Amino acid sequence: MSLKEPAALAEYLKKKKVLVLTGFLCEEVELQGKKLGDYAADIARRLGAPVAAGATTAVAMKQRGLPGTKKMFAAEVVNYLRYPWQDSVAPAKPELLVLMGYDRQSCGSLASAARDTETVSLGNAYVPEATFSFPDCSWHRWHLLLEELVQALGK
Repeated sequence: MSLKEPAALAEYLKKKKVLVLTGFLCEEVELQGKKLGDYAADIARRLGAPVAAGATTAVAMKQRGLPGTKKMFAAEVVNYLRYPWQDSVAPAKPELLVLMGYDRQSCGSLASAARDTETVSLGNAYVPEATFSFPDCSWHRWHLLLEELVQALGK
């Protein structure tokens, strides 16, 4: 479902056990002088959510002050969802995965493979396989959507 109201998403996320997954684009993409990884860190921090960080983002997420970060491949997380939860990245099986820093096809594949777990894609391309996704948008609009989401999550 295309999501055009970040404030509504923020309220929804606050009610869920969230796991944030960060991909390689978190350290490659910069929006108005702020890296995508900074947004991922802000979202995780404000939700009190752990981060499953891809190989290229694990160190950067820890440097942003997120002690609940674990280096994991996204495919590992999706595989763990198939069984009773036993991974140390989160104390309980997440109800929702927030996908950041992945291209559209990767988000679609991860969302399709995630069993019994909702998915939110926070990229600038609509991902129909995700439970919720930002719409197709320019980088400027993407920046505004992320800023609005972070602000709506509070401190």
